[in-house]
Amino acid sequence: MRPSSIRYYFKEGVTSLLRNRLMTVASVATVAACLLIVAFSWCLISNLNSILAQIEENIGINVFLDDDVDAAEITRIRDEMIQLPHVADVIYVSPEEGLENLKEELEMGDILDGFEGENNPLSHAFTVTLDSIENQDTVLSELEQIAGVRNISAAQTETDILLRINRIIGIVGVTAVLVLAVISVVIIMNTIKLSVYTRRTEINIMKYVGATDWFIRWPFIIEGTLIGVLGAVIPLVISYFAYEKAVQVLNDYLPMVQNLVTFLDVSSIFVVLLPVLLVCGILLGVFGSVSSIRKYLQV
Repeated sequence: MRPSSIRYYFKEGVTSLLRNRLMTVASVATVAACLLIVAFSWCLISNLNSILAQIEENIGINVFLDDDVDAAEITRIRDEMIQLPHVADVIYVSPEEGLENLKEELEMGDILDGFEGENNPLSHAFTVTLDSIENQDTVLSELEQIAGVRNISAAQTETDILLRINRIIGIVGVTAVLVLAVISVVIIMNTIKLSVYTRRTEINIMKYVGATDWFIRWPFIIEGTLIGVLGAVIPLVISYFAYEKAVQVLNDYLPMVQNLVTFLDVSSIFVVLLPVLLVCGILLGVFGSVSSIRKYLQV
C-alpha cells in the first residue's frame, strides 16, 4: 500500500467524520458508554479478586484440635489435611505460638501474662491455605470429617458475600456490555451508511474510472476505526481519574478499610485495561464499518 493511498484513506475517513458530526458523536458516545462499563467492571472485579486473595492469605482457615491429641495424631491430621483437594499448605501452630500470635494481634500482651505453660488455654491448631478462596466451602466440609478436629474458624460469611458480589458484577457487566456493543455496531453502521449515501455519486465515478472495491472501502474502515479509538480513549481517561479519586477517598475517609485490605494500584489496573479497551474499540468500529459496507455499499 503506497503512502499516498494511506494519506488519502485517512483524509477521506476524517472528512467523513466531520461531515456527519451528529452521527459521529452518537457513535463515539455509544462506544464510550459500552467501554466505560467494561472499565468500571474490570476495576471492581480486579479489586474483588485481590481482596479475596488477601483474605485467603491473611486469614485462611484455622483448624483447632481436640485437647487430648498427641504428637502421632497431630502428624496424622496434618497428613490428611495436606492430601485434601485444593489445599495448598498446612502450617502447625502450637499452643505457645498461638499465645504469642494472640499477644501480637491484641497489642496488649501484658493482659495475657500468666497464661504460659500449663495455664495456656489454647489448643494445638493448623492454619490451612487454599489454592483458591472459591473452594473454601468444599475444603471446610472435608476438614470437618477428620477425626481429632474440634473446631474450625474461617471468614466464611465475608468470603461468600464477596464471591456473590463478584459474580453479580460479572453477570451484569457482561450483559450490559453485550447490549451496548450491539447498539454501538448498529449506530456505527448507520454512520457509515450515511457516509456511503452522501458519497454515492463520487463512488460511482470512482468505479467507472477503474477504482478497486478495497480502494473505496478503506476510507470507511478508517472512519469506523477512528470512531472506535475515540470511543475507547474517552472511557480510559474518565475511568483512570475516577478510579484514582475513588481509592483516595476510601483511604482518606474510611481508614479502617485501608487497615483491612489494600486496593490495587491504578497502574496495575490500566496496564491491562488500556490495550483491552483500545482493541475492543477498534474491533467495534471495524466490525460496524465492514458490516455496513457489505450491506449497503454497492460497488
